[in-house]
Amino acid sequence: MSAQNLFVMLQGQQVGPVSKRELQQWVRQRKVKPSDLVWDELQGVWQPISESEETRNIFLQSQTAEKIVLAIGGGKGGVGKTVITIALGMALASFGRRTVLVDADLGGANLHTFLGIEDPEYTFFDFYTMQKSSLNDILLDTSLENLKFISGACGTLGLANPKYSQKLHLIRQLKQIDADYILLDLGAGSSYNVIDFFLAAGEGIVISTPEPASIQETFYFIKTALLRKLTQTFHRHPELSSIFDVHGYFNDREATFSNKELYKKVENIDNDAASVFQGILRKFQPKLILNMVMQSEEALEGMALKTAVGEMLMLEMDYWGFIEYDEDVRNAAMQKKPFMIWNPKSRAAKRISQIVSAKLMNFSRLKSYLENKRLQRNLNRLNAKVEPTSQETIICSVNCLYWDECEYQNGGYPCSVRHLENTLRHWEK
Repeated sequence: MSAQNLFVMLQGQQVGPVSKRELQQWVRQRKVKPSDLVWDELQGVWQPISESEETRNIFLQSQTAEKIVLAIGGGKGGVGKTVITIALGMALASFGRRTVLVDADLGGANLHTFLGIEDPEYTFFDFYTMQKSSLNDILLDTSLENLKFISGACGTLGLANPKYSQKLHLIRQLKQIDADYILLDLGAGSSYNVIDFFLAAGEGIVISTPEPASIQETFYFIKTALLRKLTQTFHRHPELSSIFDVHGYFNDREATFSNKELYKKVENIDNDAASVFQGILRKFQPKLILNMVMQSEEALEGMALKTAVGEMLMLEMDYWGFIEYDEDVRNAAMQKKPFMIWNPKSRAAKRISQIVSAKLMNFSRLKSYLENKRLQRNLNRLNAKVEPTSQETIICSVNCLYWDECEYQNGGYPCSVRHLENTLRHWEK
């Protein structure tokens, strides 16, 4: 097998040829799992990427060395984006990961308010006006170990409308921060200020609620991000860049938009550009979290959106799961306190910890279970009074985040893993 000619099998789909560098980037972005396969030309067999001599070192090195920058956005306001960003950060910090929350809503900063901080000592304004030379100088502590944040500068017009070059410079500076995870809380909407940060971060999560208007705006957000990426890539190719303007794709908010038509137009003009187009489609894989789900049927809206994104935009969107509507979240917000601390045993807090352990940290089912229990203990220490929670039986379901890898699948019956709690408790010590 050539060092620059790898063929891999990702989720049952063959991809290639890809270079080792490209494969390493995918591993760092968690688009590749240890169980995914690589073709061993010498032996003539498919082997797990984490076991093949050709790729084992790539996987091991990438898993431990990469700093993760995640942008959290969404097309509609009021979907709980800031609250979820803080919750994800707190879960990561409680798992022992050095995490920084960044208020990237440069025109309407409010992350500090949700953290219960009225008047931040430093903000982006201090860095923007060169009163502080490094972003590390404006990092602020929180009540949780391993968690810091950078406050936005609300009401600063120049900072609210940065040039594209300034956005890229800011992202480069963020990547210099000494942390394992950096989470960007973006502003609402699909303006270029928001989209450019979403794309520059490298990885992005979109937050939506099940309501039709929110689903539609989320689809539009993803479509706009993709088209923005394509126009940035082909802006020096006059014939291609004009395609977007002539057909008004940016102004088309209707769900009838088909990216296949756009790809065909590019392919008819330039085959090499079409290959680059395909590469962008392969690499751009936004994640989705559905928030404030009232009924189990509403969770299916996430799968419907995933299907629409796949069919119309030719993108593979990763549906990370849903978070049920929880009064504890609202009560915590009224008290200007993160719900992860307000009640670590709430349904929303448990969902967040499951998403982080399964999707961000790729824990196995058993390790994830034990780490989630440890997270609850860590958060409980920050809040002397924890609201009571119901002890209703957890029912095994295909909607469970661990369904695909669980060996105790028994849909419709009480969760067997939950019943192992007493047996496994001594492992947590």
